[in-house]
Amino acid sequence: MKKAGSCIDCFNPGCFIKYCSSKWIKEIETHKTEVSYKKGQAVFAAGEFVNGLFFIKDGQVKVVSSGLNDKEQIVRLATSGHILGHRGSNGETYPISAVAMKDSVVCFVKNETISEAFLKNPEFTVKLMLFYSKELRGIEARIKYLSQMTVREKVAFALLYLKTIFGYQAQGTTNKGQLLNVQISRTDIAGICGTNEEQVIRNLSDFEQEKLIAKEGKKIRIVNESTLYGILKVYNLQL
Repeated sequence: MKKAGSCIDCFNPGCFIKYCSSKWIKEIETHKTEVSYKKGQAVFAAGEFVNGLFFIKDGQVKVVSSGLNDKEQIVRLATSGHILGHRGSNGETYPISAVAMKDSVVCFVKNETISEAFLKNPEFTVKLMLFYSKELRGIEARIKYLSQMTVREKVAFALLYLKTIFGYQAQGTTNKGQLLNVQISRTDIAGICGTNEEQVIRNLSDFEQEKLIAKEGKKIRIVNESTLYGILKVYNLQL
């Protein structure tokens, strides 16, 4: 853990801290710490006390919940500019864990500083409230529709959810489609859509034969995005 750099000069334009006043940006700079996490390392774990907010400066993180037999369900995916640890308050413990999907850098701000920043920075507070609201709606929709989807629909959903959160690699569109900007295991894809790895592998192979995707190691190229959306059109999901 080390002292963080300047928020004003931060290369991450999506960070919520920038909605604070210039005085409070400097105040947060004084109190925040910057932490680097290796791929597979926990940013925080279920059962730990909630001590503050985590702002992803650069990286990719999965928020996971463990069920029976420690089966992992991915509740949410997050990337640069997103926040973690906001589903709790001072004195509570985390019901979920957050794990780095690649080497990531995260800024941590303690509860006391965040609470005071909420009171003194209405734009910052409103932006975070809107973020909470949007995320809650998304989680509710995923819970509602995933229980009704076929496995084929679930895997299509997982691919498009990955695209929505992480986007495509900056290499331009080709006739071979666009490469998802994330390296993800078939187990994690299963964790997103609530199925098992074997079913994911089978449906990815089907999608590849149908020329909807192309597999490149642990990365996936989306070849026919519109058809994947068409598979889910009955659900009217806002990904």
